[in-house]
Amino acid sequence: MKSTLLSSGLFALALVSCKQDKEIKVYRVAKEAPAGSAAGDPHAGMPGMMPGGVIPGAADGADPHAGIPGMDGKDPHAGLTPEQLAAAGTAMAPAQNFSDSPPAHWKKQPPSAMLLAKYQIQGEDGATVDVTFSTLRSAPGGLLANINRWRGQLGQESFDDASLKENSRTVVSGFGDAVFVEIEGLIPNADPKKDGRLIGAIAESGPSAWFFKLRGNAALAAAERENFINWIASVKPAEPSKVPMHGTAPGEGVTPPKEAAVVPAGDGSVTWQLPDGWAVVKGSSARYATIAITGADASKGELAVTHFPGDVGGDLANVNRWRAQIGLPPIEEAALAESMDQVAAGPKTIKVIDATGPQNRCAAGWTAHGGETWFFKFTGPDALVGAEKAKFTAFLESIRFNKPE
Repeated sequence: MKSTLLSSGLFALALVSCKQDKEIKVYRVAKEAPAGSAAGDPHAGMPGMMPGGVIPGAADGADPHAGIPGMDGKDPHAGLTPEQLAAAGTAMAPAQNFSDSPPAHWKKQPPSAMLLAKYQIQGEDGATVDVTFSTLRSAPGGLLANINRWRGQLGQESFDDASLKENSRTVVSGFGDAVFVEIEGLIPNADPKKDGRLIGAIAESGPSAWFFKLRGNAALAAAERENFINWIASVKPAEPSKVPMHGTAPGEGVTPPKEAAVVPAGDGSVTWQLPDGWAVVKGSSARYATIAITGADASKGELAVTHFPGDVGGDLANVNRWRAQIGLPPIEEAALAESMDQVAAGPKTIKVIDATGPQNRCAAGWTAHGGETWFFKFTGPDALVGAEKAKFTAFLESIRFNKPE
């Protein structure tokens, strides 16, 4: 049998929208025909990669981050072993069409075999920051391992699960909720004009993991934080009709994706009535279910259903964790009761909070059943959550548990 050769993907980004102060860019990303590669080497044939996945030194003077692990524009996943890349589906996920809205002062850079998009931001006195967007078929080693890989790139100690929860929050992307972290540090001999802070987010959607990364001069990176968060929210799969296939007119030869079928989620422990316009989709394996919610203006939100043993720290800890995820300060025990409402779901009472942060809004319900706490968390833009709030309440009221306490 003819063995399958591992090949690299060559990504070409094509701008198809008109230029504005802050333009929306739509890209068609396609795979190159298979190139010759050595059997067993998942990096063979990748430009700039040596056998075994070793990254060469600085390429040339055109790259201000040459020689810095994970910042040379070739491999944003520097630090992963060949085995980890192979386990993740041998490098990249399938080619994707996507759109984004970068700020006008972000300068688009040439793509590479490992990047879907790259931008550079230039500051004063030679300060620079690079922004990249990439994907793998899954997050090798898991979310924590990838965050710790980033921390290692800046010379910082690894997190455990508890530290990650305390030092991260959730932001919205077109590929689902993304875990957002900020890391500061400088490895020996690094140039502080080009390194010192990494702000990143990882979203898991179905079989793929999506990596959003901003890294460079510490002060400039910090100044671009909000622009970066807004850009993450703008990156989303492109509508097929807006990305014509080669040799066809817009909209021709493109089959729109079918809507996700509404099917029972999880193992049947809980059921609900799904509101119109909501769809159960593939999500993180750590969730019981993920529900995609799209507004009339095409804005996107997500409802995550999870359950954990015990009370997961109690009501106050859970509420403050959600508040931190949307950029709000914690509240005291005395203010907790005033911030909560209740919804009746058959014999159950579901506690509910609704909080709005600088970028996103979170409406969440939770209740205890069978020695566990079940969480139903709806996150998205303020206007979307507000418009869908009545549906969210009706959804909570429809929840029924099918297994005994």
